[in-house]
Amino acid sequence: MIADFVNTTGDSVFDGTLRQALAVQLGQSPFLNIFPDQGIHEMLRYMGRSAEERITRDVGREICERQGIKAMLVGSISNLGSHYVLNLEALNPRTGEALAREQAEAENKEQVLKSLGQIASTLREKLGESLASVQKFDAPVEQATTSSLEALKAYSLGLEKHLGGKYLEAIPLYRRATQLDPNFAIAFARLAAVYSNTRQFEPASEAGQRAFELRERASEREKFYISDNYYAVVTQEVEKDLETLELWKQTYPRDYVPHNNLALRCVFAGQFERAIANASESVRLNPNSAPAYSNLTRGFLGLNRFDEAAEIIQRALNRKLEATSYHLHLYQIGFVKRDSATMKQQTDWAAGKPDEYFLWDSQSKVAEFNGQSKKADEFSGRSIELARVHESTEIAGRFQAERAATLAVFGDCERAKKAVAKALAISRARLVMLAGGTALALCGETASLQGLADELTKRWPNDTLLNNNWLPLMRALIEVHRGNPAQAVQQLEAARRYAAAGSFWPEYVRGQAYLAQSKGKEAAAEFQTILDHRGWAPLSPLFPLAHLGLARSAALQGDTGNARKLYQDFFALWKDADSDIPILIKAKKEYEELK
Repeated sequence: MIADFVNTTGDSVFDGTLRQALAVQLGQSPFLNIFPDQGIHEMLRYMGRSAEERITRDVGREICERQGIKAMLVGSISNLGSHYVLNLEALNPRTGEALAREQAEAENKEQVLKSLGQIASTLREKLGESLASVQKFDAPVEQATTSSLEALKAYSLGLEKHLGGKYLEAIPLYRRATQLDPNFAIAFARLAAVYSNTRQFEPASEAGQRAFELRERASEREKFYISDNYYAVVTQEVEKDLETLELWKQTYPRDYVPHNNLALRCVFAGQFERAIANASESVRLNPNSAPAYSNLTRGFLGLNRFDEAAEIIQRALNRKLEATSYHLHLYQIGFVKRDSATMKQQTDWAAGKPDEYFLWDSQSKVAEFNGQSKKADEFSGRSIELARVHESTEIAGRFQAERAATLAVFGDCERAKKAVAKALAISRARLVMLAGGTALALCGETASLQGLADELTKRWPNDTLLNNNWLPLMRALIEVHRGNPAQAVQQLEAARRYAAAGSFWPEYVRGQAYLAQSKGKEAAAEFQTILDHRGWAPLSPLFPLAHLGLARSAALQGDTGNARKLYQDFFALWKDADSDIPILIKAKKEYEELK
């Protein structure tokens, strides 16, 4: 564990900064496991102290003894005329005995980080790490982080917010770090991560691209982090990213981060069992990592294990961890279990928060699920307005485009096309274009869709899910409109590999294509897949429409009795639906015509 440096220089730029620089330098080692900051904050709270309290020698020793930590590093910086003197000492926390000591002198402030890196490398060898390991994993600290103390201070403050799940608060701090040092590779990568965590994928991609360009200015561990962000956020190459994370795990087996990030990527790829295994290991390695609990929850949701998902969030909350994603998940679980009290608790929690627009959007999705299109318009409008007020234009555009896709699948193409135009005027980010393209394809707008598809292909040529799920989906919808349902099914074969990542769209469209071919049995299997995997997209409007799809499938097979029951199931789900929704009007007519 690394204690706070004793700073007698009177210069606050060293406060917290030297500790972070030392953590980066020592963190390069596969031999050493640095006790994470979240663990320190949790222990301070357990000890009845403020989570912000400085870690002195005595406080640090108590934390080490409680956690069974084998060594504590204490450091100091002081003036010697115009020079600076750095002392670094490794202690046995139980006895207070020094295991190793190092001292260095820096001629000026600009040389402090370099001197600290040099004595840290020597200390690693004294603590038992082989010379070969030290030499292999020993990028100079001023290269692995930054040569700017001010930039490192901003980065340290951002990292504290980031690891505490306060992603929006971390963004300006990371941005400040990159402004102070435009070559600060890991700061760009961290900025990409928090943008991604707040669903701002366009700026995340820009930051991730810059980090990847600067990756040679980073330590080996940081290169893994940067490459992970690049493949996940910039190029969207699923398999390359998963390979990178597996290698990171092997190289740094004590590091919780690759397990956590692999869990997140597996969730997006629909590999929920693998997500649970990795998120569980991440929590074991660092029980105070807010994102790991969220990813573990997502894994359980994907497998319809809603009670276990809720229990994971409660574990995190009991540790005083917090993240907006916890409340989004609880809202979804509350809706699935028809627990309106839980749903209200989450919307009440979100009120006034900088990203409360996520819960407004969730309320819009629930209204869509219930066929209440007018109410969905109200909630959606509020979510879009709030996102724009907080300068989250990509999120505002995505909300608008997703609303367009729902309007399209409900059969209201006139409004859907207008909503797509509004969405693309707000943002041409990837997810905005995907949702907007789906809406256009549902409405048979071939000409408009082609330009959008060409732009997507040009900007993200290697995007795994784009090439396997979303472009095939759009092509399939166009084939349905052209009266070629068999070709539509063929187009969607590629989507089977990442089925859970499609939020029910491939299954729904495949089911529609089978209906168009009068293949009731095959269509029913697709719609049943949606009903069997509610956790893939708990608020999706395609879930109630799958009941309608099953009713139509039964009618095609001549099973009128079952068809009547299935139509009634759909009408029960939409008992409070707006009466003028085209797909509902059509369904009622079909029901009346059953013989």
